[in-house]
Amino acid sequence: MRTANQLLILTVITTIFTVCAFAKVEPDLPEDPTYILIGRAHPELTGIRGLCIDISMPQAQAKKYASIWKELKSKIESKLALHGITVIPQFHNGRKITCPALRVDINLLSLDNSQQHVFRVQTSLARSVHLATQPKLGFQADVWKEKAAMQEVSVQNMPATVTAVVLAQVDSFIEDYRIANPPGRQPADANEIAALITTPARETKKPVKLTTAESKFVASKNSKVFHKSTCSSAKRIKPGNLVSYGTREKAAEAGKRPCKICKP
Repeated sequence: MRTANQLLILTVITTIFTVCAFAKVEPDLPEDPTYILIGRAHPELTGIRGLCIDISMPQAQAKKYASIWKELKSKIESKLALHGITVIPQFHNGRKITCPALRVDINLLSLDNSQQHVFRVQTSLARSVHLATQPKLGFQADVWKEKAAMQEVSVQNMPATVTAVVLAQVDSFIEDYRIANPPGRQPADANEIAALITTPARETKKPVKLTTAESKFVASKNSKVFHKSTCSSAKRIKPGNLVSYGTREKAAEAGKRPCKICKP
């Protein structure tokens, strides 16, 4: 009987870890014919325009410092609003709604026989994730997280210090959010990433035209090697990265070394 119970527990644990391993942010990123998502940092924050704020801490601390946390939440809301991020109430008609959540985890430890606290603060962004093969199996999971901060502080300075640390972490979130959602590329629906495919395609740069004198030797901005303009490697250089030189000497002065294939 004991062996059977152990096997059951092992099966449950294995299932949980398997679910976590194959989970991905929902909704899925769509096919991207306009290539607006390629190379964009923090894709996990893409398409979020509205979110809930959840300040989490032990119940005793929540009651003892209720006014401090209420003021802190108000300051977070103001910061988000300045950058066009709408704050959504966590509850509607008495029921908790599912929405992207900016979570602020705060823990305070009072040191014995001392007017000192040790606190830990960590801010994260949670949103819905689901199994790629089974979209109905979904849950909220952290997709962005700031490094936890831990510090000792006096009882008198605790409110101001904790507030400053939290707001600094919120600033980090806003910075990453703005990178993921640049101006002019906001989706029509606040939380629908699929709407991104309606964004106009990026402007295509016209090919760089080189004169005969300039095109004798070429190199890439990202490479230390220069080539003859007829070299097969030269033809693979993207126009935006193409640099031309009239002579070998000029290429050498620019810190470039000759290609071993075409031997310019």
